[in-house]
Amino acid sequence: MKILRYIAAIIWWVYLPDMTVSAQDVQISDPYANYPSKKAMYADYSHWSVGLNGGIPFFAGDFRSVSLGNNYWGGMAGIQAGYQINPLFGVRMSIDYGVNKAGSKNYEDGFILLPNAETYYNIDLPEGAEYYRNLYSSIKMWNVGLNFETNLLNLFRRSDGNRRWGVILSPGIYLQKFSPTVKLKSDDKQFASKVSNKLNLGLGGDLAVRYRINSCIDLQVKGGMIWVNNNTIDGVKTICDCKHSSMITVQAGVVWKIGNGTNKKKENIMYAPGYLPEWKRATRTVTKIIHDTVYIEKKVIEKSPEVVVCKGLPDLPAIYFERGKSNLDTDKYAIQLFSIAQAMMGNPTSQIDILGFADHTGGEAINAKITKKRAEALKKFLVKVGIEGSRIHTYGMGKDMKIEKDLRFSEKARRTDIKAIINRK
Repeated sequence: MKILRYIAAIIWWVYLPDMTVSAQDVQISDPYANYPSKKAMYADYSHWSVGLNGGIPFFAGDFRSVSLGNNYWGGMAGIQAGYQINPLFGVRMSIDYGVNKAGSKNYEDGFILLPNAETYYNIDLPEGAEYYRNLYSSIKMWNVGLNFETNLLNLFRRSDGNRRWGVILSPGIYLQKFSPTVKLKSDDKQFASKVSNKLNLGLGGDLAVRYRINSCIDLQVKGGMIWVNNNTIDGVKTICDCKHSSMITVQAGVVWKIGNGTNKKKENIMYAPGYLPEWKRATRTVTKIIHDTVYIEKKVIEKSPEVVVCKGLPDLPAIYFERGKSNLDTDKYAIQLFSIAQAMMGNPTSQIDILGFADHTGGEAINAKITKKRAEALKKFLVKVGIEGSRIHTYGMGKDMKIEKDLRFSEKARRTDIKAIINRK
């Protein structure tokens, strides 16, 4: 069919030159003609935030907070301050204080510890020594971290500015101070001499999930793991020269986004729409009208030109959506969206019905709401590029009951269809 269309176009231009002279050129406005600079787009967004967190630290050295036979649950609290550079990257400083206990691992129950906190490796039990199974370590910890944050949702898909979730990966470096005391399980009295623990460095990071409550407050949960350059965080000395232990943290907290609110910044820049670079934007589109035949030439950067021949309004393409969402993916469907806009501008008396559909998951009330939103999202785009809103009518159709059975849960069912009517009164 495309070959026939190309042949028809060539015949018009070569053999009917008198008709091409009378052709009219209609300039279609470029949807990105007024696209703002990155600085202008992000001018109304804040960058700073502070937060409070609480949770549990778990330690792992010679003694562990969680192992077969020993499970201890302590607590920790901390504050954080962050600076979001752009929707993708940020930095964060945090200070946490935590306490927890740690006991022997199951295969260490028969190990022996001397009162000077050194491990004893012979099989006899010296006077004053104790088996690991009769001991535990009480550990107090200060942890100061510097983390470099990456919002994974914005990394893999550009935000449209309506996103409420953030998944943040934060590798970091930590300055730590541990104060352990080895005690007897029988009476909680100190058993071994305290080990001198100087400040040490740790490497690791955390993964946080944030949810935007409003422009001022986020909720977050996060979990992290830190490699600790210290083999005496539990107060037990060994002959091993290696200096490594580890710490796992689980926390929940509240984040206040500074500078937002009435007559101030509208949101933290983490939730701002992603900037679309110039090389990803479509170029200006031109429609050439020859009598009653419309030739639409679509040019997209790094894509071959395509000519579509049609009379009046063409069969307009469907736009598809992700499950449970009504956001319009203007990057993925740029060509389809521009062809709809071109057809509407080239036929200024025409009107369209936009019919939103859902797949066969979810109830009727949910599907009616989301299909209406999908139709409205397409209308909003068309109005933005210059189509009069009075020419566009939207309907939420719910589940598509006519679609083939094997497509009821596929992307084909989650779409908007366009019914074009010329000269509607």
